[in-house]
Amino acid sequence: MERKKTSLSKFFDIVNGLENIVLAIMVVGMIVTILIQIIGRITGKPAAWTEETSRYLFLWMMFVALAAGFNQAESSRVTLLVAKGPKWLRQFSEILYAVIVVAFFGFMIVYGAQVVQQQIMMNEVGTALPIPMSIIGICQPVAGVLGIIGVLQSFLEYHGNIVVEGKTKKDKKVKEG
Repeated sequence: MERKKTSLSKFFDIVNGLENIVLAIMVVGMIVTILIQIIGRITGKPAAWTEETSRYLFLWMMFVALAAGFNQAESSRVTLLVAKGPKWLRQFSEILYAVIVVAFFGFMIVYGAQVVQQQIMMNEVGTALPIPMSIIGICQPVAGVLGIIGVLQSFLEYHGNIVVEGKTKKDKKVKEG
């Protein structure tokens, strides 16, 4: 997929790099934690903290990966619906898509921040792993911010790279040729 360089490209590269680092840490952390859990069960000395830790690492990984999927317009799209829909929908599909996705990530930020505030007010901590639950809960608003940045990157640097059947005459010629 061809990338158009913009004045924000360096910023996007930094954000993408940080996402990749966080994702790598979460995957390695999950592998190590689950191996400890397996070894503990085999030896008859399971560690209570491993199940909760792997769940928390998975939550962080899932939310950051969700946001990262929008960086290069790699997220799933309902192209069949757009292709079979009315002409106005085909013409404005990318803008409509961006608006809906940004609204979704905005929802994640607002309500995720409210959950984190509640966790802080209630002094919530994990059961087997006594860490503040706000450290886990903050992954949702963080993912919302990263997702909006990803949509912005997708729209600025990869705009027009997603071919929707029947969107324009040019697309029809490309498909036919």
